[in-house]
Amino acid sequence: MGHREFRKYFYSMLWQSSGYGMQFLVIGWLVLELTDSGSQLGLAVFLYGVPNLALMPFAGIAADRMDRRALLIVAQTAIALFIAALATLTIADRVTMWQVYLTAIALGAIQGFMMPASIAIVADLVDRGDMLNANALNSAVFNGARVLAPPAAGVVLETAGIGEALCLNAACFALGAAQMWTMQKVPSHGSVSETSVLVNLLDGVKFTFRTPVVSSVIGISMAFGLFGAAHIQILPAFAKEVLSLDAAEAGLLLAAAGAGSLVGNLVLGSLGNPRHKSSLLLGSIILFGIALLLFAWASWYPVSLLLMFFVGMGFAGFISVGATVLQLSTPPAMRGRVMSMMLISASLHYLGALPLSLAADLYDWPIAITAGALLMLAVVVWLGLLKPTIRRMQVE
Repeated sequence: MGHREFRKYFYSMLWQSSGYGMQFLVIGWLVLELTDSGSQLGLAVFLYGVPNLALMPFAGIAADRMDRRALLIVAQTAIALFIAALATLTIADRVTMWQVYLTAIALGAIQGFMMPASIAIVADLVDRGDMLNANALNSAVFNGARVLAPPAAGVVLETAGIGEALCLNAACFALGAAQMWTMQKVPSHGSVSETSVLVNLLDGVKFTFRTPVVSSVIGISMAFGLFGAAHIQILPAFAKEVLSLDAAEAGLLLAAAGAGSLVGNLVLGSLGNPRHKSSLLLGSIILFGIALLLFAWASWYPVSLLLMFFVGMGFAGFISVGATVLQLSTPPAMRGRVMSMMLISASLHYLGALPLSLAADLYDWPIAITAGALLMLAVVVWLGLLKPTIRRMQVE
């Protein structure tokens, strides 16, 4: 925090992370009020995820070739404008589902494109010796916002209305852009590689499939995103239809998961550089899967809150340890592309939300979430326990 420009960036991320933290709760509640359908919410999340995932492989390259500060300012401003437009239509009682779908597609594209830049810019703002602390603070502010923002949005939803909650959501992104505008001494990047983008992408895919540890971690990440983490964005529907919660109580469920993620990251940070990373990796995702199974069938709200805490802890543990294993198993020249593949794999939960919500319509939410958790755990047993690659890996 002694670096002036990083301090400004930290405050910008505080607002931006708050916007992320309440975004799907508020828009999800709007979908449920318009349609009373969990599958419609799943479709909105799916439409968000398609452009988000499609652009992510190229977003990292853009972050290296463009002015990162300018990219983030434009992106956050555009997000604020789209959400503000949806808020205006909602307050005027003229909002329709096609407008919600259009907003979801736009947000997915913009946020997918800006994500790598928001991580890469940290290295431009601090000295090399402060990199670890800077990244830790960056992660902490994101998880901290996930604890505080959803309950705040839930209270506004219950006391004022959906339109007003959308206004608050848009204001968070606008304030983030305004704070980033005050940053001045940030290096501009405009390098152009002689190697084509397609060649770079293909090299990353080849390396992933030819490296057993990397391919195993990526494979588990894909199951984690598509089957396990798919519950995240449709949690408002589960809260409303299964637990009979209002928006404020649903926000507390999201906050409990955020608190678990924050605690999980703090615990991992206190371990230093443990030798048995395979045990941490598998233990985290198994904790996530078992807690999610129990959550699917819990009918008492306090128990659901406690289980969501452990779901969040396992979620954060797997992402953090998995990223560390990949970084240590990958040469520096290939690291960005491999990390993009893990990010894409984990982000498959946007696409998994649609089949999960359709299964819930056909059967019910507990069965749908249970099926997803069991499918994920089956892949974990196959790649993590039955095959020796991860069990025997040695990464320092």
